[in-house]
Amino acid sequence: MDRKRLGIQLLWSLLLALLVYIALILYGDWRQLTTLLAGFPWIWLPPVLGLTLVNFGVRLLKWHWYLRLIRTPISFGQSARIYGISFLMMMTPGKVGEFVRAFMVRNVSGAPVSVVASVVLAERMTDGLAMILLAGIGLLAIDDETIRLAAVAALLVIAAIIVAIQIRPLAHWFLALGHRIPFVNRFADKLAAFYESSYFLLQPKYLIASVLIGLVSWASQGFAFYLVMLGFGVAPGFDTMLTSVSAFNMSSVVGAVVATPGGLGGVESSLAALSIQLLGLSRPAAAAAALLIRFATLWFGVAIGLLCLALWPHLLTTQKNPNVEEQVV
Repeated sequence: MDRKRLGIQLLWSLLLALLVYIALILYGDWRQLTTLLAGFPWIWLPPVLGLTLVNFGVRLLKWHWYLRLIRTPISFGQSARIYGISFLMMMTPGKVGEFVRAFMVRNVSGAPVSVVASVVLAERMTDGLAMILLAGIGLLAIDDETIRLAAVAALLVIAAIIVAIQIRPLAHWFLALGHRIPFVNRFADKLAAFYESSYFLLQPKYLIASVLIGLVSWASQGFAFYLVMLGFGVAPGFDTMLTSVSAFNMSSVVGAVVATPGGLGGVESSLAALSIQLLGLSRPAAAAAALLIRFATLWFGVAIGLLCLALWPHLLTTQKNPNVEEQVV
């Protein structure tokens, strides 16, 4: 991705974020909201950020495991740097910019983009399934039909894609058809490579393991939200923890369905609504909690992405790195 283009997208995302947070502050009454934030036990912020790092770290391990499954010749260090830069891509609509990871892997390893792109797809699918499973804990407890429909729609779409990929005769028919369509036939071989890798990664034995890994990573992020809830006066307890984990993951699913950069607007509004409905927070406290957890997740990740890009800008270049053989260990 061109860095100038990425910079423009980030500026637009920052503008959208500013509008969303102004609306959230107005919704929560900025005077009460600032009072609540001032009274928050900020000593709890490091554990919240630590749990976010657990989420990032577990997802990184899954990403590298996937790359090894498709026999990509890349070291863990290079894999981690690429993954770090990709946190910036969360600020692209629907996170489609995360597929830039495939180009970065190509730059350092020579692996075909069409093959590595299947890793990004498999990662997003299995993360989505894990979030929906965690969200399911509280789905029946909410009255908001929109949130329920968003979760069900996301589940159906993910399940349909996985099932379709596993029906090989159907996939081969579409691929053969692609060879006969004038414009599509230029990409038919790459589509075939993408399909074969996707089919391999989404087989049941890998799918189940990946979803289990996703449950660990997204449960840790949900637990971070639980700590934020405690800081704003929610009573501690196992039920409260489960509800917080569920609310966070439901909101993340809504953000994915909305497909704005970083889920802006969808995640924040869902977090605030669910905090009020399921956890009994006041409007100001719900708005403050949404702001704080988004700082500790989305914007913490963006900061990591900016740092990684500043340290290793060559990974986004379009030319393959001439020192690939020296970097792969």
